[in-house]
Amino acid sequence: MSQDCRTPSQKPYSTRPMAVRRTEPEPKKSGCSGAGAVLFLFAVIAVVVLMLTGVIPSPLEAQITIPVEVTQGDSTPENFETPIGLETITATTEQVILIPSNTPAPTHTVPPTSTSTPWSAAFVIRGTPEAFPHTLLYDRYTCEDYLFIGGEVWDLRESALKGLIVKLTGTYGGGVVDLSSESGEVDIYGESGYGFVIDNKQIKTDSLYIQLFDAQGNPLSAKVKLNISGECDGNLLLVNYKQVQEIPN
Repeated sequence: MSQDCRTPSQKPYSTRPMAVRRTEPEPKKSGCSGAGAVLFLFAVIAVVVLMLTGVIPSPLEAQITIPVEVTQGDSTPENFETPIGLETITATTEQVILIPSNTPAPTHTVPPTSTSTPWSAAFVIRGTPEAFPHTLLYDRYTCEDYLFIGGEVWDLRESALKGLIVKLTGTYGGGVVDLSSESGEVDIYGESGYGFVIDNKQIKTDSLYIQLFDAQGNPLSAKVKLNISGECDGNLLLVNYKQVQEIPN
């Protein structure tokens, strides 16, 4: 029988306590991962700052669509819609006048001016009124008696024209003058002679007017002012009318 040579300190394996496996240590973290986190944080901060300053658009803000510029060659312009939140708060109201298509647009009427078409006289005074001594035709009267005014009327063919009315109007020596004479009734001046006789005041005046009319009272000549000298060698005034164009109907 064999003898057990083990020492008392050596216990059998069956009675020896088993070794417990220790937990494996965590692997040591590398320093590169910490630097990457810092860089990522700085990148996020930079992006936020750029969005706040408007350098880059923020995804949270409404994007504005810039309208396409329409040129003459574009047949259909694109419509620009204002993004929500960017509408104008206060709108300006403009008055628009709508004119129906079947109503003509009002036109501006220019008022007539005060200047009208010059009137064209059919008769004019031939030359200028000439003053003579009354004794040329009325030698039986004295200078102090009367002032004589008369003449003749001729047509386009230099023929005597009767039946027209000559009027002498105005004032003389403080009195009103309104006289008429028909051509052809005072033959001392000629076949178509007319004439006036007024008391001679022997004063110088230019307040008498003479004018030719037709039988209906329509003017045929301009109204002409007469100059009276008041002298005895000029108390006979001759005024002759000459037709220069057809009498208007």
